[in-house]
Amino acid sequence: MNIEVYDVSKERVDLGDHITLPRSWSARVAGEHGVPGTITARVEWDPALSRTAVVSLGVERESEGLEISSRILREVRAHSIMSASALEVVTIDVGEDPTHERMHVHEFLARMQAEQVDTMLAATAIYRVATAASYPPLKLVAETLKVSRSTATRLMSRARDVGLAGNPHARAPRPGSTVSAIK
Repeated sequence: MNIEVYDVSKERVDLGDHITLPRSWSARVAGEHGVPGTITARVEWDPALSRTAVVSLGVERESEGLEISSRILREVRAHSIMSASALEVVTIDVGEDPTHERMHVHEFLARMQAEQVDTMLAATAIYRVATAASYPPLKLVAETLKVSRSTATRLMSRARDVGLAGNPHARAPRPGSTVSAIK
């Protein structure tokens, strides 16, 4: 899946644990299996759901002679597009205020692997990022740390037991926690 993210809101939602995401963005996807065209999705933070949601979705055919039919529309994986695009826009603030550094998820995960951060701390951070991005959290923990899903589950269980990880689900932003612009 080839994803292009654009029209990213400068307003950000604070999800806690130094993780933020834009209030809204659009994603364009080409090369989705079974869809002969380009998919465009608009994703927004939904306060009622306490997570992101796809608010509009469209498919544009790739050439004449093709018709967008219900069969093609059934192949569109809206949640996968939202999750994959969220991993492109979710950021983590690293360091102390006011000199913190805002990193995209991919940079953060690469740095964690390079620095060989404590595995339980790493698992907790990865889990939070995945939850914020509506991505299967244990899957991302397992893939990033190169461990099995059962090991990822045990790591998160231990992290909760020692107080590193509270509620494993994304939390609603705290009142007044929206950051108005990207630094």
